[in-house]
Amino acid sequence: MGLRHIDVSYEPEKTSGAAKSLKKRIDIPVRYHKRKDGSVFPLEITASPFEIKGREKIIAVARDITERKMAEEALKVRNIELAKLNDELEKFTYANQELNQFAYTASHQLQEPIRTISNYIHVIEEDYASLLNKDVLNHFGTIEEAVKRMALLINSLFEYSQLGRNKKLAYVDCNQLIKSVIKDLDYMIESSGATIEVGEMPELYLYETEIHQLFQNLISNAIKFRSKDNKPKVQISSEKLNEKWMFSVSDNGIGIDPFHFNRIFNIFQRLHSSEEEYEGKGIGLAYCKKIVQLHFGEIWLDSVVGKGSTFKFTIPLIPR
Repeated sequence: MGLRHIDVSYEPEKTSGAAKSLKKRIDIPVRYHKRKDGSVFPLEITASPFEIKGREKIIAVARDITERKMAEEALKVRNIELAKLNDELEKFTYANQELNQFAYTASHQLQEPIRTISNYIHVIEEDYASLLNKDVLNHFGTIEEAVKRMALLINSLFEYSQLGRNKKLAYVDCNQLIKSVIKDLDYMIESSGATIEVGEMPELYLYETEIHQLFQNLISNAIKFRSKDNKPKVQISSEKLNEKWMFSVSDNGIGIDPFHFNRIFNIFQRLHSSEEEYEGKGIGLAYCKKIVQLHFGEIWLDSVVGKGSTFKFTIPLIPR
């Protein structure tokens, strides 16, 4: 074509200098050349000197390494991302350790003063009953109920911190798992007149005990937060989305205002101030969120006040 190697080089000075100083076979660091359209691409060059008829020549082999460079750049970006994720994981692990330590302290050390308060209330009631009027006894009853609630909250916190510590991955038939959940909730379902409709469920790798708890919480919530005008109706379905499964648990209950969507999965968050109307400590959905996170999935809800709610969560697919 009548072209010299310098004519197609994007770095003619480097190319010329390398050629002049070449005394033996070398692997030249990456050089950049120009295509006919003016675009630039990287080359890996191996060059060797030789002599023809008394004249010094150079023979060089140049290989286009565009794809390799792109792969290297992608790997660098991925390594940066992994480093960030690892940093976040270390922070999460440290925070989780602190939570576990706090929960352990709360469940063991705080239980003792709670028992002391409860015991002294009983002692005072028994030893000084004749000296206490009805109002004082009622106040003691209020204190004792508060102590019981405190103990229950502490136990709930400890159980939440322990969730997933002894998890075991198993290949699970979700049809059978949900049947087991419904059987466990038999009394609640029968007494409320609820109907449960279950679509076809997949078989996949899960932490079986935790997923059982997840479905139990969602189904029992769907029944508990029912409308006074309708008998509870719960529909459970699944759908495959690329490399994950999405599960849905829908009800025709009282619904949830979108204002509360961001905090509904936080621990000890109750949307109803009266436990007499809707029993619970505000920990069930926090359990659900933690269980889904153990599976590296996501959980969210769609809801309309007065018409019902649909809780959805995803579980990544692990090949069998």
